[in-house]
Amino acid sequence: MMISMKTGISWCDATLNPWVGCVAVSDGCSRCYAKTLVDRNRGNVFRNPFETVSMHLDRLAQLRKFGPIAVSKTSVRPRMVFVNSISDFFFEQVTDEAIHQALDAFEQYPKTVFQILTKRPVRARKMLSARYGNKGIPSHIWFGASVEDNRVAGRLNIMRRLKDQVGTMTLFASVEPIVGPTDAIDFTGLDWVITGGESGPGARVMQRGWLLPALENAQKAGARVWHKQSGTMHSHPNLADAPSHDRNYPLKITQRFQWLIDNGYELLPDEKGGATVDRVTYRDLPISFDQLKAKLSDTLI
Repeated sequence: MMISMKTGISWCDATLNPWVGCVAVSDGCSRCYAKTLVDRNRGNVFRNPFETVSMHLDRLAQLRKFGPIAVSKTSVRPRMVFVNSISDFFFEQVTDEAIHQALDAFEQYPKTVFQILTKRPVRARKMLSARYGNKGIPSHIWFGASVEDNRVAGRLNIMRRLKDQVGTMTLFASVEPIVGPTDAIDFTGLDWVITGGESGPGARVMQRGWLLPALENAQKAGARVWHKQSGTMHSHPNLADAPSHDRNYPLKITQRFQWLIDNGYELLPDEKGGATVDRVTYRDLPISFDQLKAKLSDTLI
């Protein structure tokens, strides 16, 4: 559960949790899948309540498992590892020493991409600017902020200042779960933007008018975009295009979703709620991924 070579998250290949636990900081946390997972498995897999950090730094010794992935006989790509999928890398209960120990370990594996998201950009900026100065952050360690709607758009301002300070880094944003308008989020200077709707029990419906501005503004800013999922069938951005009745009989949501699939509106139906917007899929990775892949593949020639 904590270190996994398989994951249902489309934008990574594996997850690694050198610590577990977090505390809610904004509305995007109110239906946290990680808290649900930990609370459901207390006493079995997890020993502490979700709000109390559990340290597992011994898992850093398993980083050797995350080697490159063969694409063909002449091409390999870096494995992408989402760090702290059930925590926050910069959670206040985690010591500076533990964070630096993890970063020390990640730096020893330049053939692996480590994707690190946070809702605590102030601490991230303070620690990373002190660690890297103006030398740049290694290209295989990506840092990003979760910005679920306009109310927390300021997190990206802090991360942009970090990028200006260190000189070079792969900076990304996770606009997920989208729970409100996103039109005021500024993606200037970002390399990658992930979008997605909320899933799971009691998921809030992602409105089309909330998703489209995030996609459009990310592209205008020059960021590459990955739309992970709509979250639920009810959140599909093209649901209004599907008929609601057949010969005066109301159609179930599953029937309407199938209509979207049959008529080319949904090309990735296996994702939660689908992952297609106006017949288009967004599945692009940042330029640094392409560069790392090319460097790895060159070693095979």
